[in-house]
Amino acid sequence: MQYYNDEQNKAGAKVFFMIAQMVVLVMVYIIIYTSFVAVGYAIEEYGMSPLMYFPVFVALVIFPILLYKYRQMFNAGKMMGAFIWTMATASLIIVLLYVYVAQIVG
Repeated sequence: MQYYNDEQNKAGAKVFFMIAQMVVLVMVYIIIYTSFVAVGYAIEEYGMSPLMYFPVFVALVIFPILLYKYRQMFNAGKMMGAFIWTMATASLIIVLLYVYVAQIVG
């Protein structure tokens, strides 16, 4: 007779969360790359300062750090909170980069 083992469920949830984080990371990095290209276009076209890259670079550096913190939160047992924070942060970064690029280029 096999007994219920919650460790298998936790291991499966951990793998699922790591895959979800990788997918979110790729999606956000696609937006960051597009933002770098758009800011480069704006710098070329309108003669702006190269400091315009700074907000995009900050998003590039900060997002993986936040994902690491959310993975620690997940491993501490706050699984739903970590998933919600991961998705919310990704959405916020995407929207803020969109607004930033629209303001510069538009």
